[in-house]
Amino acid sequence: MKFVSFLLLLLPLFLAAQVFDDFSDGDFTQNPPWQGNTEHFVVNDDFMLQLDSEGENTSVLTTAFVATAPMEWRFRIKLAFSPSTNNYARFYLAGDAVDPLAAQQAWFVQFGESGSGDAIELFHQEGSTLTSICRGTEASIANAFDLWLRVRVDEAGTWSIERSDTPQNLWLPEAQGVGTSPQGSYSLGVLCKYTASNSKRFYFDDMYAGPFDVDTEPPKVLQVLATSSNTLDVFFDEAVDKPDAETLANYNVSPQIGYPLTARRDAENPGLVHLTFDRDFPNAAQLTITIQNIADLAGNVMQPDTISFSIFTPAAHDVVINEIMADPSPPVGLPDWEYLEIYNTTNFDIDLSGWKLLIGSTEKLFTDIKIDPHGFLILAHKDAANEFKYAGPFYGFTSFALTNSGQQLVLVNPEGAVISAVTYSIDWYNDPNKDDGGWSLEQIDPANACGGKNNWTASVSEHGGTPGAVNSVDTENPDVTPPFAQRVEIVDTAALILHFSEPMDSLQLAVTDLYEVQPGSLRPVEALSVFPHYQKVILQFATPFSATTIYALSLMGNISDCAGNPVDQTRTVQFGLPAEVAPQDVVINEVLFNPKDDFVTGVDFVEIYNRSNKIIDLSKMMLATEDKKTGSISNPKNISESSFLFFPQQYLVLTTKPEVVAQQYFTSAPENFLQLPSLPSYSNDAGVVVLTTLYFETIDRFAYREKMHYPLLTTYDGVSLERIHYDRPAADSTNWHSAAEDVGFATPGLQNSQFSPLLVTEDPITLSPEIFSPDNDGFDDVLNIHYNYQEPGRNASITIYDARGRKIRRLIDHELLGTSGQFSWDGLDDERQKAPIGIYIIYVEVFDLNGNVDHYKKTAVLATRL
Repeated sequence: MKFVSFLLLLLPLFLAAQVFDDFSDGDFTQNPPWQGNTEHFVVNDDFMLQLDSEGENTSVLTTAFVATAPMEWRFRIKLAFSPSTNNYARFYLAGDAVDPLAAQQAWFVQFGESGSGDAIELFHQEGSTLTSICRGTEASIANAFDLWLRVRVDEAGTWSIERSDTPQNLWLPEAQGVGTSPQGSYSLGVLCKYTASNSKRFYFDDMYAGPFDVDTEPPKVLQVLATSSNTLDVFFDEAVDKPDAETLANYNVSPQIGYPLTARRDAENPGLVHLTFDRDFPNAAQLTITIQNIADLAGNVMQPDTISFSIFTPAAHDVVINEIMADPSPPVGLPDWEYLEIYNTTNFDIDLSGWKLLIGSTEKLFTDIKIDPHGFLILAHKDAANEFKYAGPFYGFTSFALTNSGQQLVLVNPEGAVISAVTYSIDWYNDPNKDDGGWSLEQIDPANACGGKNNWTASVSEHGGTPGAVNSVDTENPDVTPPFAQRVEIVDTAALILHFSEPMDSLQLAVTDLYEVQPGSLRPVEALSVFPHYQKVILQFATPFSATTIYALSLMGNISDCAGNPVDQTRTVQFGLPAEVAPQDVVINEVLFNPKDDFVTGVDFVEIYNRSNKIIDLSKMMLATEDKKTGSISNPKNISESSFLFFPQQYLVLTTKPEVVAQQYFTSAPENFLQLPSLPSYSNDAGVVVLTTLYFETIDRFAYREKMHYPLLTTYDGVSLERIHYDRPAADSTNWHSAAEDVGFATPGLQNSQFSPLLVTEDPITLSPEIFSPDNDGFDDVLNIHYNYQEPGRNASITIYDARGRKIRRLIDHELLGTSGQFSWDGLDDERQKAPIGIYIIYVEVFDLNGNVDHYKKTAVLATRL
């Protein structure tokens, strides 16, 4: 091998009693000068001596010095591989030749051997004989390692090896033995034996050889770290005296914490002390600890030192999901990548390592990433990193996909606790011009993390979003609305799920004493809040509920939403065990098939009514239409995916956008709205609305036509058809009328404006009201013709004549009657024109099964408002 030869006669020119080199000058040619295979070594960018060779070889580098016991050697060594007989290092403490391989007498520490028990071992070489002076812990360097070593020898030949795994030189005993010691002129240095794959993976630094380094400096506190709510780790810059370190009076935490309960010096790191207190540290508070009277191993005693510390455990909403770009195409001004933005709402760095992002059912794990105080972090596919580098801190996942229409997003800490949860929907944009791509959803107020839809909207940035920056819609939008218990979902005969109007405090939800059910003053035996929004709680009761009882659930104690607003305790929620639905138990009561502004802002709705005395579970029903060609049920939609109780005499509006319907029409019953992901398609001119069971058994059916509307309206847009009475057949066209103008042309969730009760009289034929005004004002808009018979089996025809005997309208023609019922005249003639005001004769012919005919003449007045 190539070797720079120096005659031993010349060595005295370079001899030194002390050698130190940390390679901070960037080379090894001077101060001190190193010799050997100099072309095989470099000083790298970290100012460490590094092997930089090629192929399989053995390389050495040495420098001259004078050895005089007692003395010590210190150095750092890093091997970025698992050492072996073909790949090992030696640090020559002293050798009698410039080339260590030519030495007849030498002392060296070896790192690497055969097998898996690699240990640090000190050898003395005499000729070709190697004698082990001492050996460290078995297998302590079996894998790649980076450590600092101190080797000492005294006048009596007692050797010791100490190691430190940190640059603070917190020395731990490794091995001790007795042997001869070097005295006089020698070389010290390094030897690297390696194969080609490891020819650049040896590192050395911080080399010292000379007299014992006498410690005259007292220990210093490097760091105080809160490791839990009542424990601290104190890190010193050197090993400290064990009795001093474990004296409780040497530590005092202010304010109001005091002395520790226990103090224990770490068994492996003598510069680390573990403290335990009997009181918890307040979260996010600034505390101080005073430390005093602690000596190092040389007896140097520290002066009192006061160090500030705090503990911060991120809680719910300390990091929030703040912006969602689910559909970036076509781009407005941002990269064509889906992304999320999260925001740190606190004054503390937050380490996200071990946290998870749940996108639907997919888990994404964070590793080695922090988010700055009040900082943003962009989350996207890792391949998008370069395109978002301008925007701020970025974290990439190997896969990343968001659903355009909406999805559940949850951020959880390593313990699985929910930090932030959002279930977004495309209707959160509140702008049909921005929900088809290129625009992000932005949170309005990050401090209102549970605001849901009311706290999100489309970005107004000219770029389409604001990743890594304050949202373009940012403003205060606090939640000041009290939450309320919304409805109950039946799980089984002894368990139910209580739904709230907004996310709640999850810990409070789990308190069973907060809930009471009447009759019976029943309390649940278990309450489980439902992940991740905690807007629901599962209540388990000890005994089953009665099938014939309607119960009322009340909230009895302190419970609030996640913003701290107390619940509205004045509301009770009804529930009961549902019964099987039968035909006509639930009927179609109002239909808006031609909404306002067509497809821009308006939406269809179907109102249903429970005319039975049963509690019906709407998860067992579907809303559908009919195929025009075959008449079969088509395009069915589940009314509810989970149990939804529909009570006797209750109205319920089915629509995709309840908030739009509530804005466009007068309603005092928003609780009577149920949002469906989609409705069957109902055309503006004609169609069929069908209620069915899950087995496609028809419950009610209504075939509508636009011509069923009051013909004198200037437009039918936004006008619903109302059922005059829910006990009359849906197929009776006279049982439907346009909603009144004075109620805004629809009554979603409320009794219909055109509702008219059925009259029960002794007379076979009666009229009500006898004076009516068909002006669509919701007051006496139709004339109701009631019939009442003891036995079935009759049919009837009804004809309307004016006072001069001229036929105006053939209302019905030989229609089969029940025992009681009614028909309605809307004041229109056969040409669908409004009849003039005046007196009209209602001529009714009723035929029985024996051919008998009863004739009835009744008069009514068609009037108008003056």
